[in-house]
Amino acid sequence: MVEITQELVEKETTIIELRHEGYVWREIAVMVDMSIAGVVKAYKRALMRHPIATIEEHRELELDRLDNLQRTYWQPAVNGNLRAADYVLRVIDKRAKLLGLDAPLKVQAEVVTYDGSDLDREVERVARIIEASTIGNIATITELTDQGEPLGMEEQTGAEGTTTP
Repeated sequence: MVEITQELVEKETTIIELRHEGYVWREIAVMVDMSIAGVVKAYKRALMRHPIATIEEHRELELDRLDNLQRTYWQPAVNGNLRAADYVLRVIDKRAKLLGLDAPLKVQAEVVTYDGSDLDREVERVARIIEASTIGNIATITELTDQGEPLGMEEQTGAEGTTTP
């Protein structure tokens, strides 16, 4: 077990601050005159002793870092430097992911039946409704039920205004 001294607490505080500023373990190790493994252990020990920052605080820290990177590469990107432009776009993409701004890329639908009905019959019913809504002037298709039991389909057309049971 490591003896906790004032010097160790100060060193751990420095390690946490440097890490939050974006330095990598190797750079921190050189700055505080420790091995990389020692720095990582000290960092983990310090996090256990000190109150851990909330997720929102970490998000704000990462957003500040992304802002600094974008600010650094923005002007070269605007001036036509393609590498800088690519870097800025990756920073923007990372910010969007961090903030949850990206729309879902895939939507999955699931049909669940609880009345014991056949799944194939349910899929066929949904397919008929979709097909009917895309053909000609058909306005609606209504499934007729009596206490959950299917009685048939009622078709209403917009062309002649007739109803077919």
